[in-house]
Amino acid sequence: MKSRLPENDVAPLDEDETRASDENFLSRWSRRKREAQRAEKPSEKVDTQPTDADMPPLESLTEDSDYSGFLSPKVSEALRKKALRKLFHSAGINVRDGLDDYDEDFTEFAKLGDIVTADLKHQLDKKMQKRFEDIEEETLEPITVVGEETLISEQDPVSTDNTEPEDKDS
Repeated sequence: MKSRLPENDVAPLDEDETRASDENFLSRWSRRKREAQRAEKPSEKVDTQPTDADMPPLESLTEDSDYSGFLSPKVSEALRKKALRKLFHSAGINVRDGLDDYDEDFTEFAKLGDIVTADLKHQLDKKMQKRFEDIEEETLEPITVVGEETLISEQDPVSTDNTEPEDKDS
């Protein structure tokens, strides 16, 4: 229902101009967005998600095939894994570019043969030093300390006694 305008007021030219003057920019933008969304919505929801039955056979897939259908939630997990495995094993995708540090196979090592590395030489030197220390410890006899006197075995060629022998005559 239209309201009657007083005679001294000027009638607007159209309805949009009336709305434009009454509402600010954000409310006008919001209203137009809602109208556009209503116009875009279809009246019925159409289920466009493919299922296992809609998928092409795996044997017919190539690296140029569209694999996006296999990512649908209605496709079984087993079929999705098989399709993605086929995609990732294809020649176009399974390529090493050489830029990755761990791109090569480091599980097999070339044998060094008779080459002695610095680390190997260092390890051998440490073992030899340890052996020499063990041998020195075995050759030295234990020293027994009794009171203030030190008794040393007669077999020890090195005497630690710095005193001169006592004279038997005195």
